[in-house]
Amino acid sequence: MKKRVAVFANGWSNDYLQEVTDGILKSAKENNADIFVFVNHSAYAESAKQNIGESNIFRLPDLEQFDGVILLANSFNSDSELEYLQNKIAETKIPAVSLEYKIDGVTTVITDTYTGMYKLAEHVIMEHGADSLLYMGGTREHPDSIIRLRAVVDAASAHGIKIPDDNILYADFAKILAVGEFTSWLDRDNSIPDVIVCANDVMALGLCEWLENNGYSVPDDVMVTGYDCTRLGQQCYPSLTTVNHDWNKMGYTAMNVLAGNIKGGKNIEDIVLDSELVLGGSCGCEQDKRVYNRARREIKEKKIDGLASDSHFRHIYLAVRKASDKDGLSNCFASFFEREHWMEGEDFMLCLEPEFFNIVEGDGNLNFNGYSDKVEVICSLKDGKARGNFELSRNDAVFYKASKRREPGMYIYVPLHNEGKTYGFAMISRDIYIVIDNYLYIWTRHMDQYLEQVRNNITISELTKKLTELSVTDVLTGVYNRFGCDRIMYPMFQNCSAQGIGCALMMIDIDMLKTINDIYGHAGGDMAICTVASVLTETLPEGWIIVRFGGDEFLAGGICESEEKVKHISKCIEAGLKAEAERKDIKFMLSVSIGYVMLDSDGKFDIEKSLSEADEQMYKIKQKHHERLMLEKVPFGVMPV
Repeated sequence: MKKRVAVFANGWSNDYLQEVTDGILKSAKENNADIFVFVNHSAYAESAKQNIGESNIFRLPDLEQFDGVILLANSFNSDSELEYLQNKIAETKIPAVSLEYKIDGVTTVITDTYTGMYKLAEHVIMEHGADSLLYMGGTREHPDSIIRLRAVVDAASAHGIKIPDDNILYADFAKILAVGEFTSWLDRDNSIPDVIVCANDVMALGLCEWLENNGYSVPDDVMVTGYDCTRLGQQCYPSLTTVNHDWNKMGYTAMNVLAGNIKGGKNIEDIVLDSELVLGGSCGCEQDKRVYNRARREIKEKKIDGLASDSHFRHIYLAVRKASDKDGLSNCFASFFEREHWMEGEDFMLCLEPEFFNIVEGDGNLNFNGYSDKVEVICSLKDGKARGNFELSRNDAVFYKASKRREPGMYIYVPLHNEGKTYGFAMISRDIYIVIDNYLYIWTRHMDQYLEQVRNNITISELTKKLTELSVTDVLTGVYNRFGCDRIMYPMFQNCSAQGIGCALMMIDIDMLKTINDIYGHAGGDMAICTVASVLTETLPEGWIIVRFGGDEFLAGGICESEEKVKHISKCIEAGLKAEAERKDIKFMLSVSIGYVMLDSDGKFDIEKSLSEADEQMYKIKQKHHERLMLEKVPFGVMPV
């Protein structure tokens, strides 16, 4: 039976994520294990709500359903994420391995980052004569940032060079922040240093770009070095001098260690891997022209991929932009992804929260902390065919694709949300390299926007429905008004007539309503009108339509096979009205006059003729009612209080 391994990672370090998971998958196939990768894109620069929505993906899996855990802990951007997973690992006692970050009770596979960074600093000092160094770190508290700074300071000190405190800057490992910190440093009357040593390639590339755009030459005017040996850092010209982790080896080692921990029932000792200095043109060393030429080819290919992905996202939007309910969205996704899923892969699946389609003001019904026990599978691909609109438990949804494949595989899960409000999640196949160049992040952000559009569509649809209901509804009684009569009742009669279905039309008039208003005021009149409406609603057959036609007049109608049925309904209305008046202890006599007409079922429905006939019959009955009231000497048809 295949083992289940959960991997938790932040996706911003996409080169790292790709290489590590490649290594993990290689070992997983040897150890007959499925890999489930839960990826978020939380970041220091994002809002708190955005980061909550991203971090929620770590709460999707139930660790008790897994055999082991691998934490790409050094990629996390939130202490709360790590704390949550540490507590879950301790609670479930599940075998676990952490990469590059020491956790009590967990085996750590760690790179000797100090040695590689020390060699880099020593290289620019000894080989290139640098004696003015500026260090651009990640964050003050990040372990990697601390170790890399110590290596640079120690190497400089070993050669009699002191790095001033003002030459140690921090930029959260981010390109834009690094440029901002550097320009602020220059504004403090500092001169361009011999070398800028960066704690990662991302910041180094950002500074190289700024320097070149502002008239400085790298490495002639200033050397710039990085760390991580990213693909982009090696593709640029000049290529970055940097430090390489063998991330593929790290992932492979971590999975092998975890497999041993699972089999042996206990965690083995920590594993330390070497880091290596990689020389490039950014420090003045000779650059391999073949690397540059390959980089140019890959840049061209990326441009083509960029155009293809832009087209893909536009097509998804066009497919779902008008969806306004669950069935519509599921059908739109199924139709599109059957045709085009090169980015999502063959095993793509999209699941939404059950409450996603229920719009509540303030979104108080949506989860802000994790996922529901049940999810709606909106779209699921299998062998190029899409299906959806079915419900699964959260755990079954996580393992749904893997359970249908015999061979070990890798499955990537990303959160779908808006400002912390959980929409659901997507599972993307690892058969494609969607993690490269942040395509995974771009895909999730686009999908978040599309789902927000669907939510807006649902809101508009519901508001339109409510406005339509208000436009055809009588405010006092809740039955249809004259506009509703034109929009709903008459079309129903015409449709039945065209199909040869018999219908009846009843005209119902409240007896002596003016007298009730004169004696008991409009409150008494409103009570009479509402009581008649409620009795009609309760008494008339299912499917019949009720309209308040005028102040004291109602129309009612529906499918009816005979006059005997109409007469029976009339008697039921009169009996119901009498009972309701007694129940409410109404102080005046409340009665109605009812006229009716059987409508033609030969396709020649004539509403004016039918109304005239029903009104004429109703008027005759009303006259008889008034005559009876006069004979019984009930003053104005109203009983005394």
